[in-house]
Amino acid sequence: MKRLYIERFYLNRADNEYPMTVRVMLRLTDKVDEQVLADALMATQLRYPYLCVKLGIVRDADGCEHFVYEDNSKPWVLSKGERPVCLFGEEANEHLLAFSWWDDCVALDFSHVLIDGDSAYRLLRTLLYEYCQRRYDHDLSREGVWLAGDAIDEAEWTDPATLPRPAEIHPLTLPERPKVINLMTEAVSPIAERKEVVQIRIAEEQLMQQVRACGATPATFLSLALARAIARLHPDSAPSVPTVCMAVNLRKAMGTPLAHHSMVGGLFLPLGQELAEKSFSDQAKVFREMVTEQTYPDNLQAYFWQTQDRMDMMEKLPTVNARHQAFAPVNTLMGQMASCMLSYVGKADLGAAEQYVKEMVAEADAAYMIVLEASAAGGMFTISFSHRFTDDAYLDAFLDELRRQNLTCEIADRHPLQLAPIADYRNKLL
Repeated sequence: MKRLYIERFYLNRADNEYPMTVRVMLRLTDKVDEQVLADALMATQLRYPYLCVKLGIVRDADGCEHFVYEDNSKPWVLSKGERPVCLFGEEANEHLLAFSWWDDCVALDFSHVLIDGDSAYRLLRTLLYEYCQRRYDHDLSREGVWLAGDAIDEAEWTDPATLPRPAEIHPLTLPERPKVINLMTEAVSPIAERKEVVQIRIAEEQLMQQVRACGATPATFLSLALARAIARLHPDSAPSVPTVCMAVNLRKAMGTPLAHHSMVGGLFLPLGQELAEKSFSDQAKVFREMVTEQTYPDNLQAYFWQTQDRMDMMEKLPTVNARHQAFAPVNTLMGQMASCMLSYVGKADLGAAEQYVKEMVAEADAAYMIVLEASAAGGMFTISFSHRFTDDAYLDAFLDELRRQNLTCEIADRHPLQLAPIADYRNKLL
């Protein structure tokens, strides 16, 4: 049994509306062989014993409730069909992750309580290798892939929040951010009851050519394109400006590159009034400079430990339900911090097995009205544009901005956003 620390940020927030779950899907070159996949998954589970857990709640000597992880010897669930199973409960064997397959697709559904996108990529690299070496090539190179039988470094499962805090942290002083265009209250489109996800495909080579041409990165390029799209729909918004919250990996700054935990922070990229008058290339340069400033190691260290301090304060509330209620205003406040969100874990680096992958797709949700999840694999960039509007005004403006940057975009699919639900772990675990 292990007391939880870093995971509390997501545990305190997750609910039926925002379950804090993510789906990452691999589309393969051939239809899935169910038995081979099942064998591959069994081998994969052996490599990650610290992911074989279930959630529990214990009371300390004072009667205060705390979340814990307990060992879970049950197998990870592999189901057939696109519908994700309910995590935390019986349908998922009480695990915080599950797998499914249909046609030529394999999907991983996971809770942000357990892992983040970086960790999910590692897990999928292992599964894909185990599957492809069984089905296609027994001599497939395993370079860069973690497999059962490896020596498991303690740093993979050691919670960074339990490590000694630096004696001194000296973050850079950052410019004050301008007021944000709040799409929860100021959108030009009516708000829909639920989100839709639109999958946009762009050839990786073509996108990277444009990214390099303006000195950007894929994340800053897409963030800027989205900010410009919002700005075009809000020409009279001053002094409010479109601001993108861009997810960032905290592992390097924390010195914990092997940690499996959810180590995600947020950067804020505003397209200010003065900056809005400049060229795309000049704007991309400024966005990169903002990222460099905000990812200064001491700034990210300060971000991490401030979050832990807030969670420690929450822990003084006697029940897990009380902490959840205390977090209730957060989702509304997020609209005041950023107009939208973008997450790009980076190139999947699936190794030798990537030759058997057509594309990778990630879908997630947050309280923002627009959430972009970008993935790159198999020579294809896939952007999941999740939005909560009844029309396509923001989608069309974003696609138009990409085309203005000489990109050829294809809408591959669009459907209601459906992420794995979670069982009622606050009330049913006691």
